[in-house]
Amino acid sequence: MHKRTIVLSCALAAFILLSQICIGGQKLRYHYEKGKNYQYTTVVDSKTSGQAMGQEFTMTSGADLDYTVTLMDADAGTLTLMITFEKFNIKLNLPMMGFNDSTIVMKDYIGKRVKVIVTDKGKTVSVQPIDTIPPSREQMIASVTPSDLFKQVLLELPENEMELNGSWKKVSPDTTARGGMKMVVKPNIEYKIAGAEKNSNHDCWKIAVSGTSTIEGSGSQRGADVTIDGTVKSNGSVFMAPRDGIIVQSQLSNETEMTTTATGSQTGASTMSISSTIKSTLRK
Repeated sequence: MHKRTIVLSCALAAFILLSQICIGGQKLRYHYEKGKNYQYTTVVDSKTSGQAMGQEFTMTSGADLDYTVTLMDADAGTLTLMITFEKFNIKLNLPMMGFNDSTIVMKDYIGKRVKVIVTDKGKTVSVQPIDTIPPSREQMIASVTPSDLFKQVLLELPENEMELNGSWKKVSPDTTARGGMKMVVKPNIEYKIAGAEKNSNHDCWKIAVSGTSTIEGSGSQRGADVTIDGTVKSNGSVFMAPRDGIIVQSQLSNETEMTTTATGSQTGASTMSISSTIKSTLRK
């Protein structure tokens, strides 16, 4: 199979993946204040190595985003949020695709808005662009989409009350369809309340994150039938301010092993190892 096709298929799979917390005696819920701006910075770094058609390849990529979250409406446990992008830079080093330590300023995103509807427990209901945002080849190759990154900041909270050292799991599968591919991620992620700490002048609970997810994907790319299988090992920590109902900081690391197989007009297989980190910080 053409190596370019394999890389694009794997990048799309990572792009989709890169598609996916409580206090004693109290239920934690998100509750943004109306009329207040929550300014975040998210930094993504990723290193990919793999083999396609007997040849090895490596890629480094990342993104640097500034954005503001505001509450548009709150009703019966559902929050309607607006994300406004202030900065979106992509970093790429993939010579075979023409990128040599390149930094791409995504000017088309600046000032653009996206509406995200979530429950007060952090489950995403829908993501809808308010302004037109054109698709980007660089964005797909770097496996970064801003609204999906924000979804990773809002971890899903438990239904029940929790105490210090209490824990809960995320096991519900997530299904995403995009770009001719359908991806199913089956998580087995544990969240544990590790302690109380001060972070950026907020009284926070530190939530430790760890677990493994499986990946199953299928679809069509460039006339080939593509299947994807893999595993993701995740760990990290999230600081949530329970009184304010917001995430103050999160830092998550993922180690992904993935195999892509193509049949039909193009045949072949590739393996990929992806190491990535995502850090999000509330600026004010």
